[in-house]
Amino acid sequence: MRKRTISQLVALLALNPYFAYFSSRVTYGGDLKGVCIPGLNCYACPLAVFSCPIGSLQHSFTLLSPRVKGYLAEGLGALLYVLGSVGLVGALVGRMPCGWICPFGFLQDLLYRIPLPKLRLPRGVRWGRYAALVFLAMLVPFLTARNWFSRLCPVGALEGGVLLKLAPPQDPLPPAAWFFWLKMAILGGFLIWFMFSKRPFCRAFCPLGAVLGLCNRFSLYRMTVDGALCNSCGRCREVCPVDIDIFEDPGSPDCIRCLECKRACPQGAISGGFRGGREERRVSGGCGGSQGG
Repeated sequence: MRKRTISQLVALLALNPYFAYFSSRVTYGGDLKGVCIPGLNCYACPLAVFSCPIGSLQHSFTLLSPRVKGYLAEGLGALLYVLGSVGLVGALVGRMPCGWICPFGFLQDLLYRIPLPKLRLPRGVRWGRYAALVFLAMLVPFLTARNWFSRLCPVGALEGGVLLKLAPPQDPLPPAAWFFWLKMAILGGFLIWFMFSKRPFCRAFCPLGAVLGLCNRFSLYRMTVDGALCNSCGRCREVCPVDIDIFEDPGSPDCIRCLECKRACPQGAISGGFRGGREERRVSGGCGGSQGG
């Protein structure tokens, strides 16, 4: 078993260790629930002990909403905390948590391994995650005082909705209305899509991926490609979970720093590490030449 798979499994258990729920049927409510982790893991999951940063981001904008009075200071404090915690992670390692610890990314990796015909997504889908961040996770909660991204999020539907239905909490859940089945339909559609395309949710819809991806260009951890060694063979794209040619742009906001390309590169041209201001080199055309990144 490879190191990344082990890391993803360990992260899944570390973020969802509250198995006492099955005996008590009471979700964890301790101090750790105030800590944001750099991955999509639903706050409502009965096994979770941490907060989802996107859920916390939405909560801050609901407190800042003109529909809610008297919570301006709390909303600003929550917003600064989320931006600071996510920004710190991004400044250090960029989007690496998406490739190594995010439970929903791990699920997408697993389902894509099912031997079915594969569909390649256009590069333009990346703009969808920025739209989800700005509109669903920020603007709509501010205008409506409701966490609409969380209400539609397939992560919440799976970890919160499905698990709570299978193992109901001590306090009865409200009756399942049509909206619950809408969430199940969204979840089912994504689960099917995961079998045919590489990480479509991460690439097209994830607001956290949008934020962390923006940090890739200035984070302390950097990907580099030696243009003198790279011959643009395309092996990096074959193994890449987000289907990119790393030699085209080592600082791409799509890159999840999983290092699969480094492991697979036959020329040994790809590397990653804490390099401070070291220049990224990229390949021009199909030859071995390079230019400054």
